[in-house]
Amino acid sequence: MSNQRSGSTLIENILSKSTEIISVGETYLLGGYLHKKGPGSAWDWNCSCGSNLNDCDFWKKIFNRLKLKDLEVIKNTKIIYPKGPDKELIKEENKHVATLMNNIYNAVFDITHCSILVDSSKEAYHGISLYRNSQFNFKFIYLKRDLRAVSISRQKWRRKYDKENLSLLKLLLANYIHRINCWFLLRSVKKKDIYNLNYEDFFKNPQEIFNDMSEFIGFNSFSVPDYMELNDDHTIAGTPNRFEKRKIKYDDGWHDVAKKNPFFNFLGYILNKIG
Repeated sequence: MSNQRSGSTLIENILSKSTEIISVGETYLLGGYLHKKGPGSAWDWNCSCGSNLNDCDFWKKIFNRLKLKDLEVIKNTKIIYPKGPDKELIKEENKHVATLMNNIYNAVFDITHCSILVDSSKEAYHGISLYRNSQFNFKFIYLKRDLRAVSISRQKWRRKYDKENLSLLKLLLANYIHRINCWFLLRSVKKKDIYNLNYEDFFKNPQEIFNDMSEFIGFNSFSVPDYMELNDDHTIAGTPNRFEKRKIKYDDGWHDVAKKNPFFNFLGYILNKIG
């Protein structure tokens, strides 16, 4: 659970190197990938292996386990907060999505024989709803990164993909509101099921923190790899540069951009301190 551009794809990728763990990416976006809508257009909504989900050997096995005659029936995989005049309708749809997601998780476990599944979906309400309505034992990694770094990174990628240009201040406030929403919803989760991970702290001592994380999740730790790379992975969504083999290191390039925007830099500093 995190803001966009907080480093969740990196953490997911490292975890996936365990033989006990299978990572599937952001299943919250699975419906959009199947219907080629929403985030993912930059790589044509393909699986990280490069294949269309309909052609990917891994996902085909999952869909076959679900015994679906037509993938068109999977129209939505997002659990959203019910509000407005359609509140009751949304509640019913959320029940269907929760059932579908649990069936998908079950199929993944059956096929891979892994004991742990990593879902890097970032939406808090979606995750908490599954936590409350699932036969599986959920653990949350609540990942926080400097709000200024998150905002600058989001603006960079928005510009690259010709999305609406939002100011750093708007992105900063949106990211802070998302963080507050995560904090508020996590209050309903047992403390023993939450691991608080700070992105900056991770890079100060990655192995020590990773060992601690492995104890929390319940798998045998291993040496943190030097590079982030895809090795027969079948994940959905994630950072746009995940297809490149990249050295795992702290990116401090955002500092220079922040210093050129004094008010943004100061406000981001204060909001980080507040939480």
